[in-house]
Amino acid sequence: MIFQTQNEIVKVLSDPAFYGVQNPVVVKQSHISWLFLTDVYAYKLKRAVLYPNVDFSTPEKRRLACVSEMKRSTVYAPHLIEGIVSVRRLKNGQIVLGGRQGEEVDTVLKMRRIPDDCLVENMIENGTFDRFEAMDMAEQLADLHAKAQTFHHKWGPEELKRIILEIESISSLFCADLFDKKHLDSWTKRCLDNVNAHAALIQFRQKAGHVRKCHGELLLSNIAFEDGHFLFFSPVEYNEALDKTDTLYDLANLTMDLEYRGLRRLANILFNHYMAYTNDMAGFPLMSLYQSVRAMRRAHVWAKKTTILKGISRRQAIREARGYFDLACHFMTPFRPILIACGGLSGSGKSRVAREIGGLMNPAPGAVIVRDDIVRKQILGLKPEQTLDPTYATPAFEKVVYDVLRQQARAALAQGSCVIIDALFYNSVEREAAKFLSKEANVPFVGLWMEAPLEERTRRVEKRLRNPSDVRRECELVSQLNLKTGRITWHRISTAGAKEETIRQVVRILKKYLKGDLKAVKE
Repeated sequence: MIFQTQNEIVKVLSDPAFYGVQNPVVVKQSHISWLFLTDVYAYKLKRAVLYPNVDFSTPEKRRLACVSEMKRSTVYAPHLIEGIVSVRRLKNGQIVLGGRQGEEVDTVLKMRRIPDDCLVENMIENGTFDRFEAMDMAEQLADLHAKAQTFHHKWGPEELKRIILEIESISSLFCADLFDKKHLDSWTKRCLDNVNAHAALIQFRQKAGHVRKCHGELLLSNIAFEDGHFLFFSPVEYNEALDKTDTLYDLANLTMDLEYRGLRRLANILFNHYMAYTNDMAGFPLMSLYQSVRAMRRAHVWAKKTTILKGISRRQAIREARGYFDLACHFMTPFRPILIACGGLSGSGKSRVAREIGGLMNPAPGAVIVRDDIVRKQILGLKPEQTLDPTYATPAFEKVVYDVLRQQARAALAQGSCVIIDALFYNSVEREAAKFLSKEANVPFVGLWMEAPLEERTRRVEKRLRNPSDVRRECELVSQLNLKTGRITWHRISTAGAKEETIRQVVRILKKYLKGDLKAVKE
């Protein structure tokens, strides 16, 4: 509901002459705000609206929302906000920004305009955002979550149910024109059933400190990359129920947005790298639910935009609303999981194969990848980039590592996720144990053994970047040649050729195993 007209203010802020510039002012709008972009600055005006979860109905409430966003931006996007500026009407009726004369009628946030080529959604389109950028983003987000304030009495099953029912209530208003009512009812039931099924896990995460002060609106359109750091701008400032949440609910917004844009590979890399730094795999069973709720929320946000846009913009909003609606329903569709084991000596390419096929698997954000190099360091409380003390290289410690790998894989399989175990697997006992795990879980098993010549493996390990493996020298590879691997019965994959050909080999193998079942491999 719109409480008062802001047409005059919008008209003034859209005029280049108002700022003394010649280039046109770029005007962007959402259902809750306008953004006016000049060459150097951006001005954000809150809409005078009242929705179930947004109350900007008075100038005072809009001013407080600006104050809240400015404070929150110091955490997620330092130095972005220039200040809060009052919108004033002089006695002669003229609208001005700042000063002390006249009546204060509204408030805007004045921000430094971020260069277009620094916006992540533009970087993706231009091909300048790929694997390492996704890893950087995961690390920075994990660090922000680790430092965020903890809440032990927020979120929880009942709060999540309330959000689902609120989204359903708002979305149902658009069923006549945009959404299918039966599908919406089915989505609501599946989500509520999922909350009930995982109520104990949600409560455990609440008590264990995973409910924190989060960004709340992590979308690619709200992220920029500048001077080697990500700026997560436009954090939620209007509803504390949307930012005091499970950290995985925050992450789910990002992986959902990447999925919507057809970027499952990057979503999978970001997700698994985030897990490498947080060791939060126990929360994975909630990811499909969280992503689905996030997608349905985007659907009703775009649905609201259809009421304020016209022409081509409105038709685009309709497509977006329906697209997110379909995605939300898709997230709640069960898929048959599969267990894949990627083995091979160091430098053979097993981790690269795991990374590249992880994003081909359903459900989103793709396969859970559990890697021996990561687990070794998680057990000892180390970060992936830290070097492991070589005194831990003992058979006893390795047995613990493989036990943990199977525990993580077992938990993810039980929740319907495809799993890739990325490990050396030089020991036939461990290879058999991985296969037995698939029988326990009653899922297909695919064992892949990667091979490459010693000179190729040496070249790879010596040029490794951002790799948790501590193997870096040829002498370490030569020593592995003495390992007694026993008879290899897994599919042997030569990785000496182009990466694309290697992946095609693997995908052909996976499709043979899945046959006519609910496909875990995207076509």
